[in-house]
Amino acid sequence: MEINIGRVIEQFNLMSNVGANTNGGITRLALSQEDKEARDLLVSWMKEIDLEIRIDDVGNIYGRREGTDPEAKPIVLGSHLDSIKNSGKFDGTIGLLSALEVVRVFNENSINSKRAIEIVNFTNEEGIRFYPLMVGSGVLSGDFDIESVYEEKDKDNKRFIDELKAIGYLGEKNNRLKEAEAYIELHIEQGPVLFEEKIPIGVVEGIMGLTWLDVTITGRSDNSGPTPMYVRKDALCTAAKMVLTIQDSAKDIGERSITTVGKFNVSPDSVNTVPGEVRFSVDIRDIDTHRKNKGVQLVIDRLKKIAREDDMQINIDEEWSMDSIVFSEKITEDIAKAASYYGYPQKHVVSGAGHMTTYMNKVCPTAMIFVPSIEGKSHCPEEESDWEDINKGGNVLLDVVRNLAE
Repeated sequence: MEINIGRVIEQFNLMSNVGANTNGGITRLALSQEDKEARDLLVSWMKEIDLEIRIDDVGNIYGRREGTDPEAKPIVLGSHLDSIKNSGKFDGTIGLLSALEVVRVFNENSINSKRAIEIVNFTNEEGIRFYPLMVGSGVLSGDFDIESVYEEKDKDNKRFIDELKAIGYLGEKNNRLKEAEAYIELHIEQGPVLFEEKIPIGVVEGIMGLTWLDVTITGRSDNSGPTPMYVRKDALCTAAKMVLTIQDSAKDIGERSITTVGKFNVSPDSVNTVPGEVRFSVDIRDIDTHRKNKGVQLVIDRLKKIAREDDMQINIDEEWSMDSIVFSEKITEDIAKAASYYGYPQKHVVSGAGHMTTYMNKVCPTAMIFVPSIEGKSHCPEEESDWEDINKGGNVLLDVVRNLAE
């Protein structure tokens, strides 16, 4: 059996019109009218393939195809429809449309699986309009309290709960997914590895753990003209050394470790003033939590050493930390076997980005299938994946689901 990629493309084109921007991107912020329109379209497609619809109290949408054994735990497939501002069309959407196609193939071939199949659209994956990100899956795992989520406000002071009601997707707590045999998500890689190596299938082993640091360097602000170089306490010069040290530290942490300085603020930010204070972020990631934690301490020690040498004050706060996620060995093996069955080249990879599987991994065994992102581009209007690769990813998903559901 294989999926019909033409049907996936047809639905993709329709969904891409929702929240479309003039530059080819989309904007579907969580709980916006664009999100509502996308949700309504998804629900209409779920009904077309006879899925039983339910909505839970955080707005997650479920479409269930019943199995022959009502006591058996379901196989869950899913992703998200919300986006960041001016994002790409493929992120999240491909996972949901491929899941719909899997059910259509089951229906057309009269496959009566033992286990039910549930497709889930998770609420607020991106966390752009309302914090935190990945709320829909985080509520299911117990990491987020629903009442606290309800009280979150956007920049216009609108509450999560009010906006959820406004779009008509406030459901019941008893509709939440309570248990599952497995959760599997097909997703674009959002990075360049598979594309550069011309490999269509990424067998994802897990998600990198991360730690975010907030670093403040304090020197002394002086008028640049009258202040000789030898007496300056230039916080920017010290921070520049630190940024290069952070970049160089990645290779000392681990082979696949990642370090990033993404935010950088200089004060007083004047052309004729010696910078007296610099504040910047540090993002440290690794698939091994222990190695990541050692890497964090390595970076902190190196930054403090530079501060001492330059006679600067330094303050380092940990903003956020998350352990790495290791996916189900059995399901990842099933994915690899399915790719081999179809004759598709494959590569075992790890995800540097977070996904719903971060929290779903606490609910049930999880796994992900990656397909290449052209030139590694994502979260931008230029985001694109080749339909031939998506077709292969969909076939792998189909084979894995059939084996797990029967």
